[in-house]
Amino acid sequence: MGLEVGWYLRFARTDRVEALVAPKGVAQVRHEMHSHPDWTLEIEERGDHALTRMTRVKPVYSGQDETADTGNES
Repeated sequence: MGLEVGWYLRFARTDRVEALVAPKGVAQVRHEMHSHPDWTLEIEERGDHALTRMTRVKPVYSGQDETADTGNES
């Protein structure tokens, strides 16, 4: 899990990335955040999962978070 989060943060074309993870994956996400000091991490428990929300400290794509990058560019 941690490696995928790292790739999303490294190549994100948005200022916020959200991921729903199992409770045992939260520690891996926190660990990955040490490699990305330009992002902040919020964790919200959602029943038997946790919503992790990673946000850029300095927005690059301000106002564009409403349309998430799906990887399907024309």
